[in-house]
Amino acid sequence: MSEPTSVLTFQDLILETARKARVAYYGENGDEKAQIPNTAYELDECKRHVNNAIRMFIHDAPQPHGWRWTRPTASVSIWNSIAADSTQTVVSAGYDTVTDKTLITANTDSFYESMEEKEITVTDVDTYTISDYVSATQIKVYGDATAIGTAGTTWSITSDGNFTLPRTFQGMYTGQITYASGTDQGIGIEWKSEALIRQWRANITDDSGDPYWAAVRVMSSGTPRRRWELMVYPTPDEVLTVEFPYQVHFDSLVNLDDVSPAPFCHDETIKAACLAIVEKDGESQTGADWEYYRQVCLPQSYMQDALSAPQKLESQNRSAQSGSIQYFRDVLYQRPTVTFNG
Repeated sequence: MSEPTSVLTFQDLILETARKARVAYYGENGDEKAQIPNTAYELDECKRHVNNAIRMFIHDAPQPHGWRWTRPTASVSIWNSIAADSTQTVVSAGYDTVTDKTLITANTDSFYESMEEKEITVTDVDTYTISDYVSATQIKVYGDATAIGTAGTTWSITSDGNFTLPRTFQGMYTGQITYASGTDQGIGIEWKSEALIRQWRANITDDSGDPYWAAVRVMSSGTPRRRWELMVYPTPDEVLTVEFPYQVHFDSLVNLDDVSPAPFCHDETIKAACLAIVEKDGESQTGADWEYYRQVCLPQSYMQDALSAPQKLESQNRSAQSGSIQYFRDVLYQRPTVTFNG
């Protein structure tokens, strides 16, 4: 299903900003309908105002929990090591000199987004670092990997229990981590410190199975910003999926058909924020548009955001949770076996 036809694109917001700043283009003779500025400086200024307005709107989140739409649920695949197999091969699908990356295609579904920044070893060719997940059968690697050829070569990836998180993740998870529906796990998984996981990895030489601890930490790689990774313990011995809510971060709008990261219902507030920013930054004053944004639109957006909140608070009493299946499974799994010597 497509976006509503009234959704405001980056171009629409630039035009609204340009009209407010009196820099809209009306054609050479001034007899055409308003258009976005045709000079580089004025267009750049309007783009800057729009992105600053969206950033301000995100910052003006309702307190203390912030915008609900900025807390999507990540679905992350965690996987075991993949050994070289004659039935699984890859070929080089072309080197891009501009990005300095090579597209690699597998003959079967083999790849996951959480493999980005991990190493793939192509048998008798070389080891490459994965830069981009494209699909289950395609990835990009850094550098020229055309040496792989097009004949079909086996490959392998070693799992170390660390899995690359989405590019929009910047370090803040906002809720419990769970296994995905249908994973059929008898135990739960919970957040722990990354130091604890490192400690246990240091004390156990080879430990694999169904993970029951998880943590996040910043990686040493990734461009332009460092990426984050999900650490689990023990290292999984099969492919599983975990889910958790996290705080998403704003990527500046670039293309004219880009849309605000906020849901469609906040478009009027985003537009009002653009006009308010022109007043504050461009005209060095706050007036009617600033008041309209603050006093009318922002409260309306708060109300819209609250509509998707639970209608009543869930009990935080541990005893109220004790009857749940998950709680029973966790207790049953963690309870040690006791032997009495008679």
